[in-house]
Amino acid sequence: MSERDSKQGNWGRPRDDRRGPPLLRLPDRELRVIPERWMPRGEVETQWAGRPLMVWQGIPGEKALVKVEHQGLNQILGRWVGSPEPHPHRVEPVCDKYTTCGGCPLMHLDAHGQADARRQLVRAGLDQAGLSDVRVGEFHKSPGTLREFRHIIKVAVGYADSGRIRVGAWGRRNRHVIPIPDCHVATPGLRKVMAAFAHHVIDMNIHPFDAVTGQGVLRVAVMRASRSTGEVLVTLVAGRHVRELDELAERLASSATNVAGVWLHINDGPGNAIFTRGDSGVVGVTPLVGKPTIDEVQNGISYKVGSGDFFQTNPALAEILSARTIEALRLEPGNAFVDLYCGVGGLALQGARVSGWALGVEEVDGAVARAKEAARFNKIQAEFTTGKVEDVLPEIAKRLAGRSPILSVNPARRGLEPGVVEAIVALKPRRIAYISCNPRAMGRDLALFREAGFEIGEVEMFDMFPNTAHVECLVILEGAPDTGDARRGPQRRLVGASSKT
Repeated sequence: MSERDSKQGNWGRPRDDRRGPPLLRLPDRELRVIPERWMPRGEVETQWAGRPLMVWQGIPGEKALVKVEHQGLNQILGRWVGSPEPHPHRVEPVCDKYTTCGGCPLMHLDAHGQADARRQLVRAGLDQAGLSDVRVGEFHKSPGTLREFRHIIKVAVGYADSGRIRVGAWGRRNRHVIPIPDCHVATPGLRKVMAAFAHHVIDMNIHPFDAVTGQGVLRVAVMRASRSTGEVLVTLVAGRHVRELDELAERLASSATNVAGVWLHINDGPGNAIFTRGDSGVVGVTPLVGKPTIDEVQNGISYKVGSGDFFQTNPALAEILSARTIEALRLEPGNAFVDLYCGVGGLALQGARVSGWALGVEEVDGAVARAKEAARFNKIQAEFTTGKVEDVLPEIAKRLAGRSPILSVNPARRGLEPGVVEAIVALKPRRIAYISCNPRAMGRDLALFREAGFEIGEVEMFDMFPNTAHVECLVILEGAPDTGDARRGPQRRLVGASSKT
């Protein structure tokens, strides 16, 4: 990219002239740049006058006219407004809230362009970790179109500039609430419940909760739809319990017939975290109306999903990811299979169906209870234990000593906690399936496994979150061939699907 000043009509970045103020009246200017790389939040980056310039709706390699929206001490924020030579994969976003909402930063790309963007982000995460030799392999598309895939959504409550109550999504770059009545990525069933919720909250004049003053009531509603049944479970997150919330739940269940249950979670703390958890990881909820869970079926196995449980946003692709993971692990009858961060037992039960037994580890006690229930209902031999992975692994290592288990790990976006890689290595696993939605955290963890002697396979990508910069990745790690007998069963303290370590 040219370093000549764009005042001369060139596309690029100016020289960093430190002899004077480099950014005089910059917000009033349109910059002419060629962005260089994708960033994890879906913006593209280049440099301008020695500072990173983050461009919303840009595409690397495309000549871009950029309107500056904000300039800070460390970076400049801009928005793409045009190009003399539009990128071949550029499309017009279908959503009129694309820029203000910001939840779908890649909606200005067609499916091929989105896949290429994610491939570049995964490649960058691996290269940053010193894994330039690891191959980025197949990209698995989301079934259907890039729309109506999302089965969980968070609907916020706030104020408009006029002071009126507003319901919708948190806006791009701020916490302003943007109405999204026609959200293109939510399922039709979710949109129906979202509309009913917004109507009743505004009609009943239920004010948003302010954690600083303690005034108001509602913070957000978390809505999860079942792909299998169409039912929706709603969790109201409020700063306090008032009788209006009971009436809201009744109205919601009556007007939106696909609402299976409405529950209440109290969060009166500071910050933007939606759920607060107790010492055992439980998300405390109070029943308001209906059922505590919804049913979901994946690859022939039935699950119960409750408030605060982890279950993939895109169940159709999650089914493909699970099947591919079990296939890639090459499980056989008699294998000792351990699923870390197992949630409600999604992958553990699918693996146990092949191996004959599995052990799942999950921090959230309620999810463990539902995983056990699913094991009993599906008549699958599996054990589930509650606890942090780093705390539970030493005991598991004793039980599986000499048995060379096969593992799957699906940590949160931050990746594996400190010490977890070492604890996993102590199990002497024959094979590990590592699943991640964060290429940078994945690269960091994979580099640690390589240092411990594991061979890293190619990274497969799954389009779990269309129109966003996020991508679910699967990579198989191979341990040393002489780590033990993978076909020997574990030392079982309790036998049966309902047992607990």
